[in-house]
This record gives sequence, C-alpha cells and structure tokens, in this order.
Amino acid sequence: MTKQAFGMVNGQVTEFTAAHRAFNDTPAAMQLTLTVPMSYEDIAAAYYLFINGGGLLSDLDDADWARQVLFDTLFNDSAAAIEETRLEMAELEPGTEEHELAQAIRARVAEIFAPVSAPAQRKRSRAKVSR
Repeated sequence: MTKQAFGMVNGQVTEFTAAHRAFNDTPAAMQLTLTVPMSYEDIAAAYYLFINGGGLLSDLDDADWARQVLFDTLFNDSAAAIEETRLEMAELEPGTEEHELAQAIRARVAEIFAPVSAPAQRKRSRAKVSR
C-alpha cells in the first residue's frame, strides 16, 4: 500500500503524506476512507489552527497547497499523536502491565480488522422448465 493519502473536497482530489506513515516501516494493513461533513466555518477553523501554529495567511494563496494544509491539519494533527504512541508502545518492556495491555490491544486489532474474504458464490442451477 502507498504511504500517500488522498482527500477530496467538493470534487477536488488532494494528495498528501499521512504523518503516521511518513517514516513508519511497519506494513500497512488497511486503507481508511472517511466522509467528514465540514462547513466553510469548519475549514476556516482548521486554517486558523494552522496559522496560529506558525503558518502564514499567504500560505493559502496556492490553492493546491491550501488543500494539502487542510488535510494535513485535519488528519495529521491526530496522526502525529498516533505515531508518537506507536513508538512508545514499541519501547514497552516485556513483563510490564503496559506491555501486556499493548499486546492484548494488538491481538484485538488483528481480530477486529482481519481481512474479510468475499462470500462464497452460490452455484446457480437452471431450473428445468416442464412443457
């Protein structure tokens, strides 16, 4: 699977790097598609966060970049926390309660998100028509 992510707003597709995948060498197990209803005010709030975090209003002059910023702010702020937690979990010492919890969570994730095979196709038989 690709490490790139894609978002779409009003029919305009944008490609961006998912923060939790940028330097992640663990194999991707799934792709996630979300529909997140957002108003223009919601989008403005995301840009407000971006600018208060060090971005510039002029960064929004390039529409393609501005769309990437939206997805980066919307998705990657949370994804960065996921990446940080994944790295912390990798460092847990075996035999500790935290490690046991992490192992139990990993096992449950493997069950919940196991690939689903396509349902078996029923054999179709032609009904004999009597005349």
